[in-house]
Amino acid sequence: MVNLGVDILAEDFVDAAVDNKAHIIGLSALLTTTMPAMKEVIEILKEEGKRDKVKVIVGGAPVSQKFSDDIGADGYAPDAASAVDLCRKLLPS
Repeated sequence: MVNLGVDILAEDFVDAAVDNKAHIIGLSALLTTTMPAMKEVIEILKEEGKRDKVKVIVGGAPVSQKFSDDIGADGYAPDAASAVDLCRKLLPS
């Protein structure tokens, strides 16, 4: 796990995932104002041809399954324990 912190640019999430050979990017929003960046991460992955190599999961107080579906994320978790279970399902065997 690599924690990039807060106020991170979408491009930095993608760069960190590639640099660390990550299989999953986990994004959490505490405010609705940060939710558009989640979609931006997914769009950058698509533009760079990496979307099929990195799964994206989302969560946080204002996030829902519908939002996850709308932005094309690979999964939604309402809490940290659920996120762990989701990651286990998404990781390659």
